Amino acid sequence: MEKIKIYVTDYISDILLKDTEGFEFFKKDGRTLNKNALLTKLIINYHKRFMDEQNELKSYLKRSIGNTATISRKQLDELCTEISESFYDHKTAVHGKKFDKLVSLKPTKESEPIIDYIDKYLLMGRSLSEYFRNMFASYAALPQDKREAIIFKPQYEAVLKAIKEKKKVFITTSNSFNNKFETAPYAIANSKEELHLYVIGVQKGCNPIRLSRITSITQLSADATFTKEQTLLAERMIQYGPQFIYKPFEKEVLVELTAKGLDKYKKMYVHRPIPTKIDNNHYYFNCSYSQIIQYFVRFGEDAKVIYPQTVRDEIISFHRKALLRYTK
Repeated sequence: MEKIKIYVTDYISDILLKDTEGFEFFKKDGRTLNKNALLTKLIINYHKRFMDEQNELKSYLKRSIGNTATISRKQLDELCTEISESFYDHKTAVHGKKFDKLVSLKPTKESEPIIDYIDKYLLMGRSLSEYFRNMFASYAALPQDKREAIIFKPQYEAVLKAIKEKKKVFITTSNSFNNKFETAPYAIANSKEELHLYVIGVQKGCNPIRLSRITSITQLSADATFTKEQTLLAERMIQYGPQFIYKPFEKEVLVELTAKGLDKYKKMYVHRPIPTKIDNNHYYFNCSYSQIIQYFVRFGEDAKVIYPQTVRDEIISFHRKALLRYTK
């Protein structure tokens, strides 16, 4: 099949590009983005849900209009199709008035059968370009973590199945080291900013595994069991942010902020730790040490860790190494 040219709004084009990079779809050189690989996964994993969404809308319209209008079934079907198409036209243009961004879709061995089915049975007088424009608009309207669950649907569903059946799994990831291991999946949790989904896996401790980096997953016959300490640690990860490494010995952290620091804390929301208590300019945290360090090193002199000493030492070391680099 030849390439399909799909014209979308700026917003939809930006979302597709953002997800290509965020979900790490690259060509063999490891640097060039491979948008077609993302679109292939989108079509394979989302086409049925999108079809069901369309059918549900048409069924609703048929029930609502059919109860009040005296028209034939054919007329009713045509009217409902026209209304639903108008709905999607509005939905695709809600973030921009013009469809002036070109997205080229090259069918692959995986996507071609689905595209062929859509072409023969679902277009209802529309073009493939219009159909995929509506599909991409429906996808782009979802939060990023929901989109991630779609693009990596096989991995997502395999983890959920193992959690439900309380079984261990063997996972392969795209990481360059330690990329094959056995783990007991406890939960799938999203970061507080709804950026990515993480599998909280229990090995010796609790480790976060980004869903988009799982390349294969096999359910094992061994049961997944969790100690009280592991369960408490996993629940902390869900509450405060699963993307960071948590260790059982980590205790409360106290950070003192200047006036500028308080302002920075209000504005810098990405990966911002959630305080358990605030006393004037003293902020108390019970999250991961690594989250505290990664977040507050950006504050410079406007944030000071009062305790514990290990976190203080890590931040001091960070700034000392930076100073040495600049003064060499």
